[in-house]
Amino acid sequence: MLRRLALAVLVAALGSASADAGPRAPVPSDAAAQFDALVAGTKKAMMADPKTALAAARRATALAESWQRSGEQQEAVATGLWLESEALTRSNRIAEARAALDRAIAIASADHKPTKLDGDLALSLARAARTASDIPLSLKSLQKAYGIFDALHEARGQSMALQGLGVIYQQARDFPRAIDYFARAAEVYSDDRSLRLSIANNMALAFQDAGRFAESLKQYRSALAEARALKSPFLEARILTNIAFTETKVGDLRAAAKAVGEAQKLLGRTSDSDWAPFIWGVKAEIDFERGDWANASADLDRAFAGVDLTTTILPFRDMHQIAYKIYRTTGAFTLALAHLEAYKRLDDEARSLAASANLALMNARFEFANQKLEIATLKTEQLRRDASFRESRAATQRLMLLSLVSAALGFIIWMAWRHRLLREHRDVISKANVELTRILGERDDEIGRRVETETHLRDAILAAEQANRAKTKFLANMSHELRTPLNAIIGFSEIIASGALPPAKTQEYSADINLSGRKLLAIFGDILDTARLDAGSVILSEEELVLGQCVDSAVARVSKLVNLAERTIVTAGDRKLRVRGDAQRLTQIVEKLLSNAVKFTTAKGRIEIAFGRASGGGADLVVSDDGEGIASEHMENIMERFGQVESAYARSHGGIGLGLPIVKSLVMLHDGTLSIQSEPGKGTSVCVHLPAERVLDRLSQDATVAA
Repeated sequence: MLRRLALAVLVAALGSASADAGPRAPVPSDAAAQFDALVAGTKKAMMADPKTALAAARRATALAESWQRSGEQQEAVATGLWLESEALTRSNRIAEARAALDRAIAIASADHKPTKLDGDLALSLARAARTASDIPLSLKSLQKAYGIFDALHEARGQSMALQGLGVIYQQARDFPRAIDYFARAAEVYSDDRSLRLSIANNMALAFQDAGRFAESLKQYRSALAEARALKSPFLEARILTNIAFTETKVGDLRAAAKAVGEAQKLLGRTSDSDWAPFIWGVKAEIDFERGDWANASADLDRAFAGVDLTTTILPFRDMHQIAYKIYRTTGAFTLALAHLEAYKRLDDEARSLAASANLALMNARFEFANQKLEIATLKTEQLRRDASFRESRAATQRLMLLSLVSAALGFIIWMAWRHRLLREHRDVISKANVELTRILGERDDEIGRRVETETHLRDAILAAEQANRAKTKFLANMSHELRTPLNAIIGFSEIIASGALPPAKTQEYSADINLSGRKLLAIFGDILDTARLDAGSVILSEEELVLGQCVDSAVARVSKLVNLAERTIVTAGDRKLRVRGDAQRLTQIVEKLLSNAVKFTTAKGRIEIAFGRASGGGADLVVSDDGEGIASEHMENIMERFGQVESAYARSHGGIGLGLPIVKSLVMLHDGTLSIQSEPGKGTSVCVHLPAERVLDRLSQDATVAA
């Protein structure tokens, strides 16, 4: 519930960093002093009153823009825009913040010389991108900021960049790595109280998410000591709320109630009214655990007063879960249901964000490993060339020395030993050539073995990374796809079991439970089919059947499992066409292709199923739709196990990526082929071709389906 405090405190620490924005000559000294005062006032108001900070930042920007154009004036304008973006981000006006940031970055980077202001702008862009759930851009901006601060030897900026990386790992639920990054941030720089407070609070949240509550409380108390030293009731109240939440988890309700009481007193001395719902939410859970259900309900009424439950943001997720538990216990089933639906919406959003963060981090690690491999390969190639050059030079030197010695000896005793020395000279040269040939042959073999080893190493690394990426994607998809129907089954069944619903609602929720159960069964069926196909244990039941009946059965089954809305499904083909195959598996093929077509068409889309003799022999079954379509670069990916087209549109329709691979395997068991034709925005056509030996009746003149 209190994840928002982690980001808020981190932003507070980041907001105190700034470029040396004080403009100097040729700007008049009185104008420079006025600008510096506005910048200082903006920073002071930034955490407690973002609206006041935004107004001061805009006055600073306007003042800087009125000066005569110079390097100092451009830096001052960029600084004012940067502070505007900080205030807008805190007000959750992300689009306006990005516009101000883009303009500031363009101005600051015009001189192509990295400065502290460039690093601060990269940190702000990372924050805004993370708030907008653009994890890849946030990660890239944090890496850029760290590089700038490292080159400038700015330890404080490096510490803040490391904290930002820790937050991304925390969103990806990789808590050990998140804790490690926060610890490294503390080691890099610890001379600033606000920064120490930020590190302690973020580390406490990571320990809390990992279930290590004793370590979490220790870090929270360190953060609380820093907040009190800073004399900030605003931060002290928020950290006390975090402490109360954790004390509740460990069962110390007395300590939790004391922390909540202190937080409420402090909140009366600040203008932070946005934090009041979270304090009342923690108090409601404490009252509920004590058995005081009436006060718990009253606390929740105050927490959610004036709050639209359909538009709440992620920090309210755990509060919705608490509210559902309390209202269900007290018999307020309508409110319980509303909070259950809100919790489910935010939980899906959190899991999607975690999957996105995991994917971004995995891609970053893969790119880093690939870069290291390329560097190692280049070094190996250079070493090989150096070794070859040294051996060639040594061989040449040996031959030259041997020739000189032989010539000297021959000159001295030429007359007496001429014939013998000539023979010996030839023998020595022959032996040297044999030895040289042997050495060069061994060197070539060694170089060949090294190249082969490097090739195997690269292939192994790529295979491992691909396997890890497939595993991560599969687990993320599975956790989401299983949790969503399970939440619906558990939540709606509990509401129905209460007996407080009217018959119409009972029937509606029973249908939802039935649909969710069927979705779970379909997921498990796909996983089992994949395992059987991989093990080679799927054996076809060879029988004579009418292909049109398989199509009709598939359409009927999909119509029961999926809401077709106003979609139009048209079937056309040779109704007398008989083939040899497994009726259950052919029906499954059509069902999965039809389900995909329904999933990726609009509510008023059109789907066509055509079947009949193929023009080149055999039989074709084609499922076409006028939906979103698939880009050519994604064609190979969707045919892989657990593969999906990575886009917000595909993720919004769910799925674990096994449908088409199962279809492909079943078609291959029938000795057939599967082909896909698609164009983005114009739809997709999938063709299943069965060979001629599986077609039993004669060719019908009007049964041919275009390939």
